[in-house]
Amino acid sequence: MIEKLVKSMLSASSLAIISHINPDGDTLGSSLALYNALKNLNKNVQVFCESNIKKEMSDLAGAGNYQTGSCEKFDMVIACDCADLGRLGECVSVFDKARLTANIDHHKTNTRYANINIVRGDASSTCEIMYDILAELDTKQKCFDDTVAKLLYTGMVTDSGGFSFSNVSANTHLVASKLIQYNIEASKICEKYLKSISMNKFKLKNRVLDKARFFEDNRVGIIHFCREDFEATGTSEDQTEGIINNIRDIDGVDVAIAITDTKNENSFKISIRTADCVDAAAIAGVFGGGGHQCAAGCRANGFYEDVKDKLLKATRDNL
Repeated sequence: MIEKLVKSMLSASSLAIISHINPDGDTLGSSLALYNALKNLNKNVQVFCESNIKKEMSDLAGAGNYQTGSCEKFDMVIACDCADLGRLGECVSVFDKARLTANIDHHKTNTRYANINIVRGDASSTCEIMYDILAELDTKQKCFDDTVAKLLYTGMVTDSGGFSFSNVSANTHLVASKLIQYNIEASKICEKYLKSISMNKFKLKNRVLDKARFFEDNRVGIIHFCREDFEATGTSEDQTEGIINNIRDIDGVDVAIAITDTKNENSFKISIRTADCVDAAAIAGVFGGGGHQCAAGCRANGFYEDVKDKLLKATRDNL
């Protein structure tokens, strides 16, 4: 399937790459690695995403070239790290008009919605899969360079929790070892995306963690990011990422849940992190979401306490 994808990309005269809404390091790293590799081959390629790129990710090579839509009909459109068409947001219109579509992803809940589907639910990240694709492309025409390697490594580091999640395998470390042979300053990537934190986010983190609530003999921990927290700390929903891990890291906590207020009243974004003994994707699936065994997400509407109680019910059913 990888060989078919590579041949299709080489023969296409115009290509589009789509990252999922509210983009994280993996969708950006995989999309921009592919974008830069194809640019190295002088291909006519564009990148799309409905959402704005977070400030800390805005300096990734090619991030400034993202578009939200196009009237152009591309020969080929490739979705990166998108488990279903809903994750493309408004950019699904670009996808739907393509002559040929491809779907590269590592979510086990992926719906295989494209003409070419390269989905490996056992991979730590889409960037891990993208390495194999670009390595194969590089054997046909040289396209791999330091920029591509840095983007892939960034996505792998951010989506694997610094290579600490259970879906990290021997192959994950093998790919990482090949990437750090390039001039990418791996330690600085880890410092920036795993450790560095703004003062405002530090205040948000402390404020929210101080209000954490625990249930089921402390096996379940829940934090709530409300609008007042964002206003008091000068932050936004974009700066909540990673804070949930502070709950999951507590000894004895098997399930960590973050409930985040969105711009719409009584509408919440839910993030779930679990120990290996609990399926996060199954909990999220109750609300129409999905993800991985130990990391998943969904959306929910209603009053906060009602949403919290429903999440607890779904969690108890999976403990």
